[in-house]
Amino acid sequence: MNKKRKIKILTPSLFLIYMTTAIAQTPIQDKAVVAQQERMVFKQWDEDRFLPGPKRFLGIATNPNWFLTWALHPDYPDLDRRPLSTSGEQTQRLGLAAAMKISSDYYNQQADTVKNRALREIKRISGALSGSDPLYLLYYKKELDPLDNIETHAFQNSSTEVKEYMLQNGAYDWYLERMKGLEERYGFAKTQDMERGQRMLMYHRILLDLRKLQSNWEYKLALSQKMLAFRNSMEKRQNSKGQLLEQADQEEEILSGILQRRIILR
Repeated sequence: MNKKRKIKILTPSLFLIYMTTAIAQTPIQDKAVVAQQERMVFKQWDEDRFLPGPKRFLGIATNPNWFLTWALHPDYPDLDRRPLSTSGEQTQRLGLAAAMKISSDYYNQQADTVKNRALREIKRISGALSGSDPLYLLYYKKELDPLDNIETHAFQNSSTEVKEYMLQNGAYDWYLERMKGLEERYGFAKTQDMERGQRMLMYHRILLDLRKLQSNWEYKLALSQKMLAFRNSMEKRQNSKGQLLEQADQEEEILSGILQRRIILR
């Protein structure tokens, strides 16, 4: 009995809770709210969709709700206030942002162009990158190598006697002084910032002066070698003459001794 009584008491309560929940979830369709939402975005701005309407009778508004809303702002429906309309504020901001982006991209492109041009210009005239020039690597570096190794190339194909002779008479000091001058010009041409054509002309002028100096130096080496050979031959001749004179003196003494003996015997 107690259980049946409890069930009878709980059944109406559960029914009321169910009905309350069902009523709370019932959707509500408000045309005025829907029209306002459409106006707030971009769909339309229709003067006839400003609800609640006036419900005019013989030209006189009869809807009190209209008096409480739109009658207080009669000019409001005349101006399209949608932010995303053709002339809306948000549309203008988006258009302005797009225009600013296009302008920014243009300036970035121009800045990149100027940057790349400046980098090419620096690479073209920079002395720090002069060693990577193709013409220099293929020709001038090899031809001007004696300026990087002056002492090694000075007596490359000469004997020790010629080297000592050139050191003693001061010819090597003369050669070294002029090679140092060319070396200084060569270093200046490699390290200073200048036009590529001007750098190549400096290399070529230095190369011409180097060839002239090397030709003069080789002539001096050849002349020194001939002089040393002539001096050696003269020393040999003098030595041979001395031996002949000594031999002649000995023979003369022998002959004089023989004559003296003959004279004594007679």
